[in-house]
Amino acid sequence: MLLAKYQSHLMVLLGLIILNLAFFGLNLNDFFLSDDFDWLTIAKSEEYSLSDYFSANYYGERGDGGSYRPMVNVIFWLNYNLFSLNPLGYHIVNLFFHIGVCFLVYLLALALFEKLKNKNKIAILAAAFFAILPNHSEAVIWIAAVGDPLATFFYLLAFYLYLLFRQKQNFSALLVSIASFIIVLLIKEIAITLPLLIVVWELYQAISKNKFKARNLVLYPLGYWLLVIGYFFIRYSAIGLVFGYYARESFKIDFNAVFKMIAALISNLFFYGQTRVFLIDYFSDHKIFFVLLIILLAALILYACRRYFYKAAFLIDAYLILILPVIFLAFNNLNDEGERYNYLPSVAFVILLSLLIWQMPENKIFKKPSIDPLTWLPPSLLLRRTGRMTARAVVIGVLIIYFAVNLFNKDYNWHLASSLSKKIVQQDAPQVLDLGRENYFVALPDNLDGAPLLRNGLVLGINLFYPELEFKAKVLNVYQCLTRQNYQEKILYWGAYPTGGWIAETFDKKNRVTGFDRQETDQYIFELWNYDYPTYTSNTIRLIFKNKEGNFIPAGKEDFNIIIFDQGSLKSLAK
Repeated sequence: MLLAKYQSHLMVLLGLIILNLAFFGLNLNDFFLSDDFDWLTIAKSEEYSLSDYFSANYYGERGDGGSYRPMVNVIFWLNYNLFSLNPLGYHIVNLFFHIGVCFLVYLLALALFEKLKNKNKIAILAAAFFAILPNHSEAVIWIAAVGDPLATFFYLLAFYLYLLFRQKQNFSALLVSIASFIIVLLIKEIAITLPLLIVVWELYQAISKNKFKARNLVLYPLGYWLLVIGYFFIRYSAIGLVFGYYARESFKIDFNAVFKMIAALISNLFFYGQTRVFLIDYFSDHKIFFVLLIILLAALILYACRRYFYKAAFLIDAYLILILPVIFLAFNNLNDEGERYNYLPSVAFVILLSLLIWQMPENKIFKKPSIDPLTWLPPSLLLRRTGRMTARAVVIGVLIIYFAVNLFNKDYNWHLASSLSKKIVQQDAPQVLDLGRENYFVALPDNLDGAPLLRNGLVLGINLFYPELEFKAKVLNVYQCLTRQNYQEKILYWGAYPTGGWIAETFDKKNRVTGFDRQETDQYIFELWNYDYPTYTSNTIRLIFKNKEGNFIPAGKEDFNIIIFDQGSLKSLAK
C-alpha cells in the first residue's frame, strides 16, 4: 500500500539515478585534484579531534580566520575512514547528494505548484534539467566541492519541509526542517539566505490569496532568523570573523566586481566556456545594456507565465536571493572555474525554465490560427494539440541536446585533468624527486580548461601516497594553463638568461602562465613578464635563484633540483 502510494516518486528517483550515472559514470574513478589533497591531509591528521572543528576553522585553528564549515570536515573524515585513498567512494558520495538534490528539486516543484494541472510534468522536467545542467560538473565531480551538493541537499530539504508545514500544518515537517537548517548552517555560508527566501515566499502567498498578514512575515521565519543570529555568534567565536572567508577576511565592496559576478552567474545558466567569457567582458563594458536586457527577459517571462505570475515572480526573486552569498566572489576570467557558486541558485532557474516551457505553448502566439492559412479550413482540435505538443517537444529536445553536449564536454575535461594528476603524483613525482637535495617545483599545471589540477596539493599528495619518502620541496606560485589540445605539448621554452637564472617563454607568445606577478625571497626571485592583471596571466617567466651571498646563480649551476611540467610530465629542468 505504501509502495503504491509513492510509486511515481520512486520511478522518478530511479530515472534520476540512471540519468546521472549516464552523465557522470565516466568520472566515478577520477583521481584527486588540487584542494582534494588538502582535505585528505586534514581528514588523515590526528592533531585535532572531530569535535574541535565545531569551534575552529577547517584546519582546526581557532580565531585564525578561514572558513567555518565543520560538517564538511565531518564528511571528509567519514569518507577517509571508509575509503582511505580510493577516489571512487568520494565520487559516489558526491553523486549521491547530487541525485538527492535532483529529487528534492522534483519534490519542491510539486510543492510550489501543488494546484497546477501539469505540476508532475513541470517537476520531472525541472529535476531532469538540474541533473544535466552543464554548470554542475565542478560541484559534482570535484571531490573538494562536496560542500555544495551537501549544503544544497539540506537547504532544499529545509525549505521543502517548511512548505509542507505551511500547506498541511505538519509540525513534524517543521521540526525536521529546522534540524536540516542547522545542519546546512554548519556546512556552508549559503544557508543564511533561507529565512529571507521564506519571507519572500510568504509574501507572494499572501498577495496571491489576498490574505496579507504582516505577522506571518515575521513569526513564521522567526525561528530561522534566530538560528542565523546564533550561527554568526558561533562563527565569530570559532574563526574571529562574522563575514568573510579564507580568501577574503573583510568585505570591501567593489561594485564593478559585484556587477561582473552577477553577470557571470546569470550568463553561466545558459552559456559556457569562451562564449561565457566573451559575454561577461561585453556586459562589463555595457552595463546599462545588460540591465535593460535582464529587465526585458524578466518581463517577457512574467508575461508568458502570467497565469501563474506570482509563482514565476517568486522564482526570479529566489534566484536573486540565492546568489547573494556569492556575489562578492569571482569566476575565473579565462574559463568556467567557479561554476559551483551557481549550484544552489540554479534550482530556481530550472524550475522557472520548466514552468516557462509548459506555459508558453498555451499562449496565443503558439496556437494555430482559427483558420488554417493554407487550406482556409478550421483546423481540428487534434491538430492544435499536436502543434502545442510539437512546440514543447522541440524546445525540450533542443535544450536537452545543448545541455548534454556541454556537460559531456566539461566532464571529459575533468576526466583528463584527473588522469594527468594521477600520472604526476603516482608516476612522475617519485622518479623526478631528488631525495638528497632540496626540490623546487616551477610551472606546474594550474588547470585544464577550467578543471583545477595542481595549483595546490602536489606535495601533500606525494606525502599521502608515498609516506615513506623523505624529501624537501617547495612549490613556486607560478603555473601553466592547460587545454585539451596542448596538455601533452611543449608550452614553455626554457633557457639561460645572460645575467643569471632562467627565462621561459610560451611557444606562441600567448599568455599561458598564471600566478603571482612577482615574488622574492632569500633563495629566489621570479617575475611574470607582460603580465595581464585582469586575467592574472603572462607569457614569460623570469626565474632567478640566489646563493648565500645573494648573488644570482647561473642557469644549471644550482645545487638543488628544479622540477618543471613539460609535455605532460614532470621533468628536472637541468636535464
